[in-house]
Amino acid sequence: MESSSSLKSVVAEYEERNWMDLPRDVLCTIFQKLGAIETLKRAQHVCSVWRSISKDPLLWRTIDMSNSGDMDFQLGIMCRRAIDYSCGHLLHINIENFGTDDLLRHITDS
Repeated sequence: MESSSSLKSVVAEYEERNWMDLPRDVLCTIFQKLGAIETLKRAQHVCSVWRSISKDPLLWRTIDMSNSGDMDFQLGIMCRRAIDYSCGHLLHINIENFGTDDLLRHITDS
């Protein structure tokens, strides 16, 4: 059984870790696991470094905007932003249940 001081030092070390110390490619992998909606709604607003990473075109080669049903009005705007972030590197996109002709034109024009 670990002593309480040993446990406290482990907890203190854990609390001192900074996400900013992670390599950029690791953060990109984490953002890919988060998905498009979480990255656009939350992760890009954490700090300037995360915002920069969220704009990396390689992060947006695949965009899955699966509609959760609770934010239909925002999906089109967020999807356009993700398409713009892809800078022409888009390979796959899921816009099921909310895609429009206008959004399809935006995809083909980018």
